Amino acid sequence: MKKKAILIATFAVATLTASAATAQNDGIITIKTHKAGRALVEKWIEAYKTVNPDVEIAVVSGRNADADLTLVSGHQKGAQVTRVGRYALLPVTSTGNPLLSDIQRKEWRSKDLKRLFFTTEDLDEEYEEEAAGKHNKLKDKLTVYSGSGKASFSPVFAAHFGRTADDLRGNHIAGDDLYLLSAISDDKASVTFNVLSNLYNLSTRTLRSDLALLPLDVKKTQSEVLLSGNLDETLELIEREDIDLIPVEDIGFTYTAFDRDIDHFLQWIVRNGQQYNHAAGFLRLTEQEVESQLHVLTQTLNN
Repeated sequence: MKKKAILIATFAVATLTASAATAQNDGIITIKTHKAGRALVEKWIEAYKTVNPDVEIAVVSGRNADADLTLVSGHQKGAQVTRVGRYALLPVTSTGNPLLSDIQRKEWRSKDLKRLFFTTEDLDEEYEEEAAGKHNKLKDKLTVYSGSGKASFSPVFAAHFGRTADDLRGNHIAGDDLYLLSAISDDKASVTFNVLSNLYNLSTRTLRSDLALLPLDVKKTQSEVLLSGNLDETLELIEREDIDLIPVEDIGFTYTAFDRDIDHFLQWIVRNGQQYNHAAGFLRLTEQEVESQLHVLTQTLNN
């Protein structure tokens, strides 16, 4: 068997499209991934190599590198996407926030989150009067930090609440969404949201010690899990139950070309690679999704 190498290049989320040029080097499968998914992609490749020892693995960085496979967030218009997992977003603040006790005193409803994070609202008048009449207006005291540009998960968070990223109020930070956590650490009276792989320590499996989740208005059993700070229990909860206040989105691979080697790799990820999703802070596909993706891959190869 001819040896193949799988190369990883860091790339921004929204620009990860199927229009990337086909790799120039024969016998190489190249992969691009957003930074949040890099650890997961690396784990998949490491595990794939154990069952395919002839595969040479080289991790490289290069924003402009060509790629056969690209890890994308959500659905890409006009592109064939093989779904390989999902991610969730949660709202957080710093444990050093002087308003932390006020934040944790209430359970945040959908209307509360919309009012806190967005400049435009479709809230009913009764709720607006209720919020405006409160002595302690948290919205006016808290700065919102959100991502800006092609590498951010902000569009997914906004779309979940019926908004666009442009509707997010406060400060918009370009670059990787990990910078948002540094921002709320420096500016204590602030809030943001982020993907689980950034919020939790992947080694200890616990919420980062400098972060506190906003208590959501969910079932008591769900709230207990979320506020426990345990990553694995949180992942299992979100997989098991549909929680309306938590945005969840797919991750998947687009491809510029498709051959048997790529098919084998993608089928292995869909069928066997799901066991590594939790370790990297991502949700697994459901059994139904696994069967669906395998069926699509088989059809693609046969065509």
